[in-house]
Amino acid sequence: MDNLDFFLEKAKENNLREDVINELIRVSKLEQIKSKTVLLDYGQNCNKIYFILKGAFITKAWDEEKQIEKTISFNIDSFQPFLTNPESYFSNVVSDTCIQAISDATIMSFNKRDLEKISSNNKIYNQHYNRMIIDGLIAENQIRIKLLTYSPKKFYCYLRTNHPEIIQNIPSKHIASFLGISDVWLSNLRKSLSLS
Repeated sequence: MDNLDFFLEKAKENNLREDVINELIRVSKLEQIKSKTVLLDYGQNCNKIYFILKGAFITKAWDEEKQIEKTISFNIDSFQPFLTNPESYFSNVVSDTCIQAISDATIMSFNKRDLEKISSNNKIYNQHYNRMIIDGLIAENQIRIKLLTYSPKKFYCYLRTNHPEIIQNIPSKHIASFLGISDVWLSNLRKSLSLS
């Protein structure tokens, strides 16, 4: 099943009427994104939600103490395909993160104004919208809890077992950054796991 089918299936599971689904598709913008394109930069206001049909993205934050960017989340077509900066989007504040493509990608982008209009006119869509947001936040929270409570080795093993699509689609340097370890440490960790 490709991701457009997934998008439509989720909408139907949440009892969206055909006309509302068609309206969602109508207000969406299909975009071809080149690798390394920044969808949202530091200091910008986020007024869009994206749905990844194909490709991979990372969200980065600036580490003041180390003076480096740190990968803080992954979104790929097969893992967390809905993408936005929730704090900026919902609180109307500037973004303190950067969202960047790490592969060529195809996305559907939805303007906040259009989604709010659909939401205000349709109670069922409003429930669907909230369900998608809640599901995404729960999944992200589960990953964060494991990141904070597992050793890098245990967390990497967790990803390898439960989310191999991340290992397959996200470059090692971003996984290492996410884990808070060096590329060399991750490389050694991978070698030790392949030997055991």
